[in-house]
Amino acid sequence: MSNRKDIIKKARELGESLKNSEEYKELLEAQKQLDEDVETQEMLKNYDAKRNEIQIKQMTGQSVDEDIKQLNDLEGKIMEKESMQKYTKAEENFRNLVDEANQEIANAMGESPEQEQE
Repeated sequence: MSNRKDIIKKARELGESLKNSEEYKELLEAQKQLDEDVETQEMLKNYDAKRNEIQIKQMTGQSVDEDIKQLNDLEGKIMEKESMQKYTKAEENFRNLVDEANQEIANAMGESPEQEQE
């Protein structure tokens, strides 16, 4: 029978394994490239500012249709940037790895997440 210390030790080992995975290393590299992409960072700041502007307008009952169109256009341009595409893909790959690990934990416990929701 496993005691609390063993479980925590295995969780720490899992965390270390995730940290040493290629998926995590690729995510860190993609994050670094995104952070260094001045143009995309400026676009992200503009996106956040526009989103905040829309929220304020919505709270005051102002029309936001044109603002939402501008926000969607900006989002499309951001997603076209190579650094954002690499980051999004790396994040998805790492999230898939974590999801697989969680699924295996659930399987080992004899439950799947779908069974818990029923």
